[in-house]
Amino acid sequence: MKSTPALFQSESRRVYPGSGALNHALEKPTRFLFLWSIRLLVFSLLFLLLPVPKIRAALGEMTVAVTRDEIQFRWNPEIQGSLVISLLPLATNQMTRDAAEPQEVPGVEVWRGDASALKAVIPRFDGTSDRMFAKYRLRVASAKESKEIPQHVTDFSGLERRHQSLGSTKSKKGITCLLDVADGLAVGCAQLNENIVIEGLLDLQSKDPKASFVYEGRTIGLRQGGVAALDSHLKTAYKNGQRVTGILLNNVRADTPASSPLVHPLTDPERVPIGPSAFNTATEEGMFYYRAILHWLVERYTRPDAAYGTLSGLVIGNEMQSHWSWYHLGNVEPKIVIREYAAALRVADLVARSIHADFRIYVSLEHHWTMSPSEDPTKAFPGLEALDGIRRISAMGGNFPWCLAFHPYPENLLKPEFWKDRSAPLRFDAPRITFQNLEVLPAFLKQPEYLFDGKTRSIALTEQGFNCPDGENGEVLQAAAYAFGWKKVQAIPEIESFLYHRHVDHPHEYGLHCGMRAHDGSSNVNGVGKERAIWRVFKSAGTDQEDGACAFALPIIGRSDWSNLVSTKFEPPRRQILEEGRVFYDFVQKRDEALNENIQNLARKLVGPVDEVQRVGLLEHPMPKGLGRLSFKVEIPAETEGDAFLVFEALLNHEKSSGAAFQVEVDGREVFSRILRGGESFPSEISLNAYRGREVWISWNVDALKDPAYDWATWVAPRVVVRAGVRR
Repeated sequence: MKSTPALFQSESRRVYPGSGALNHALEKPTRFLFLWSIRLLVFSLLFLLLPVPKIRAALGEMTVAVTRDEIQFRWNPEIQGSLVISLLPLATNQMTRDAAEPQEVPGVEVWRGDASALKAVIPRFDGTSDRMFAKYRLRVASAKESKEIPQHVTDFSGLERRHQSLGSTKSKKGITCLLDVADGLAVGCAQLNENIVIEGLLDLQSKDPKASFVYEGRTIGLRQGGVAALDSHLKTAYKNGQRVTGILLNNVRADTPASSPLVHPLTDPERVPIGPSAFNTATEEGMFYYRAILHWLVERYTRPDAAYGTLSGLVIGNEMQSHWSWYHLGNVEPKIVIREYAAALRVADLVARSIHADFRIYVSLEHHWTMSPSEDPTKAFPGLEALDGIRRISAMGGNFPWCLAFHPYPENLLKPEFWKDRSAPLRFDAPRITFQNLEVLPAFLKQPEYLFDGKTRSIALTEQGFNCPDGENGEVLQAAAYAFGWKKVQAIPEIESFLYHRHVDHPHEYGLHCGMRAHDGSSNVNGVGKERAIWRVFKSAGTDQEDGACAFALPIIGRSDWSNLVSTKFEPPRRQILEEGRVFYDFVQKRDEALNENIQNLARKLVGPVDEVQRVGLLEHPMPKGLGRLSFKVEIPAETEGDAFLVFEALLNHEKSSGAAFQVEVDGREVFSRILRGGESFPSEISLNAYRGREVWISWNVDALKDPAYDWATWVAPRVVVRAGVRR
């Protein structure tokens, strides 16, 4: 093997600490911070010297209010000159599967006047169309265009809205998928969930539907059976004094017509893996039906007389960061999922707060926090990335009081002992948030940028359970997990509900047995079987018998009492490596496409401490003799797409190895060569600009150097990355 080639000498990488701190370099941090100080000083001087435009992109320049008959606008008194307000539809994307980027829709001028008026008014209704469901852009009349971020209605104080209670949160004890009402009352269940699938309510096929409602001048069909079932469930819960949170879902099946207004243009019905899919926020027709069914639901189930029962709020979709399975939008980048989901969230807020002042709208996330549920970023991404994206979009367009529906399952859904979760440390950048580090969630949301009107957003735990493992101790472990989880939730005031999943085992729930009762073994998927130990603990929760019923769990979880369950001290964030630029080709994802020569073992390998976000690598274990070669055929992006780099880290991932050689070739030309000893690593970044627009073979080669023992040769995060405006 040759020594490291000269073209490889540049090895700088950029890493980011969590929670918005400044970027740090891997090496020479003192010099780095000094350089950043100089940059900040220069930026500050430039800001002071440059003229400030009369209309800025800062938030709060214009507020939009709604009354029964008007849309009202107010703006900052510093703004001067002649102004124009334009209306833009909420569905501005008009996306197709071939063009995932939104198309710009021109605004319609609705008002023109002098800024000195400080306010403007337009009619709320344009015919039957409600202008509350629009966004508005302010610009100086003399300017050809405005970079101002369009604003939504955020002030509903001019409306006569409902204010009565929608259910008590005095008790947080709840159940999902309740199959026996009497059994739920027997254990003192105070809160429930209700899955509401919109195609089970809307009848868009019948020419003359037997039930319907009128919205914005259009008659919309309803399915009588679906309405009757929902009424029955909610009326029963109301009669029993139970608070109900709705889970709003849009199920798409293989036989669902792609032309249906309920199907998002990026959702291909033939590829939907499970059913739950994105709401169609991309077309005018899709947006109309979405807000129509929202209006019907909120109006019907917040009536003061509770004639049909009551809903306290709606969770929008399900686990949106795991979108491939649970909010299906096709293979798309996270920014697209976040944008479309934020639009669905915004419309739900507009509908809800225009009818009832306290009806809650929730973001749905599962327990992956800074790690992704999938190695494929077009199928899933970290929950923190989702939440921060939603926060940014909602703040820019006019902040609103979304809440959080979170699912803090244990790190391994089959193992109930969450107190052993190693991926859930007490850090804001924890890979997962489970019951082990649940206090991280409200603490994170108390950061100023996440507050609404100075208050922490409410958290509802709307789906999480503990598997009952096989064996004689299975029921005891499951019950201990619930006891510990319940005690912890009681100690966190920001959490309004703990809806345990589930009441009875589902026989087809991926091998999980989370039920407080077992399934009865019949062909009926809803067969109610015997009580488990958790049933008795659940029944005692929130009563005078609670401590006695939960005491058995203390030695199991390694505690002597229930004091100091919630920590107020958190570890500082760890530094995380994030890629600069667009990942064009991921060799780990494409490993099945490689030509494999003289390799003893090839496997996907997670690298790094389990309490950090581990990086994904290719473990390429060499044979005792000869060069192991793993070759990929890759088309390097053209020059117009940016500068291309091959980025990776060579790692000999076992300290007992006597050493191995690593080599990378591009079209037979060696571009990297290094001998590493056990436990050593070497990061690298190699320019591929010489190959732009060409199809090349990239080979990852390893040599055991005669002794293959413990030669866990690993290529960590090997990727082709494209960056704009980079010249090296």
